Amino acid sequence: MGLAASQARFLGITARKSNIEYEGQQVNQQRTALAEEVNSLYNKLLSLEVPIAPDVTKFYETDYSFELTNTSSSDGSYLIKSYYENADGLTYTVNAERTYKKQVAVGTKMQSEQYPIHKDEETGKYYINGLDENPLELTKLTKENSQSTIEMIKEAYGQSEITGDSLYFYKDATGLTHYLDAAIVESETLPEFYSTYAKDQKEFTEPIVFENATLTFDANNRMSGINVDDLGTFQVNTQRVYNTEEYDAALRDYTMSKEEYDKMVADLNAQTESLQQEDKVLELRLNQVDTEQNELQTELEAVKAILDKNVENTFNTFS
Repeated sequence: MGLAASQARFLGITARKSNIEYEGQQVNQQRTALAEEVNSLYNKLLSLEVPIAPDVTKFYETDYSFELTNTSSSDGSYLIKSYYENADGLTYTVNAERTYKKQVAVGTKMQSEQYPIHKDEETGKYYINGLDENPLELTKLTKENSQSTIEMIKEAYGQSEITGDSLYFYKDATGLTHYLDAAIVESETLPEFYSTYAKDQKEFTEPIVFENATLTFDANNRMSGINVDDLGTFQVNTQRVYNTEEYDAALRDYTMSKEEYDKMVADLNAQTESLQQEDKVLELRLNQVDTEQNELQTELEAVKAILDKNVENTFNTFS
C-alpha cells in the first residue's frame, strides 16, 4: 500500500472511530436518561401509601346502660352516649338515649253503611257489625275512665273528632279494643264516616340529659353505677359491642384503596419493565459499538505501522 493510500485509509479509520465514539456517548446518555426515569418511577412507588386493613379490635365499643322502673313517666332503658365531669368535681353531666314503650292511639275511618251501629230497643244496648258482619256489643265507659283515652287520642291526632266526654268500646276478632265517641254512637243519624280508635303500644327513643348525676366505677375504671336526682341509684350494665356497620364501611374503603394501590403498582412496574427493555437494547448496541471501536483501533494501529514504514523507506531513499 502506497503512502497516499495508507494516509487516506488512516484518515477514514480515524473518522469512523470518532463517529463510533460519538455514537457510544449518545448511547450512554440515553441509558443515563433511562436510569433517571427508572429511579423516578421507583421513588413514586416508594411514595405510594400502602393501604392497611382495618383492625377488628378497634371496632369494639363499651356500652353503658341502665333500667329505670316504677318511676312513672321516666321508665325505660337508658343507653349512656357520653359523660363528663362537672366543675364541682363530684357530679357528672350524662348524655343518654332513653328507649321506652308507650300506649298510643291508632285511628281508622270507617263507613257507617259498611259497619252500621244499631240499638237494641229492648235492652238499650248498642251493637256494631264487625268484619264478619256479626254484631259486636258496645260497652260504655264512665267519663272518668274515658278521660285518659280521650287525652291520648287528642295527643295523637290533635283536634280529634271526639265531641263528647265519654266513649264506647268493643273488641274485634283479633282481640284489639276499639273506642268510639259516645256522642256519635248515641246520635240518631250517623255521619257517612266515623272514627274508631284503638290503643297500641309503640317504642320510642329520645335524648335525655342528667346534669347532676353521681357515677361509681369499678377496679377496671368501668362505670358500675349511677345515681340520678329524684330517681334513685341504679346498676350500670357494661357490654362490649362490635360495630359491624363501621367495620364493613372501613373494609369497603380498604378494598377500594387496595385495588387502586395494586393498579398503580402494576402500572409503575409495567413502565419500569418497558424502560429496562429499552436499556437492554441500548446495552447490546453499546457492546457492538465497543467491539467495532476495538476493531477500528486495531486496524488504525496496523495502518499507522504501515505509514511509519512508508515514511521510513521514503526518507531512506533520499538519504
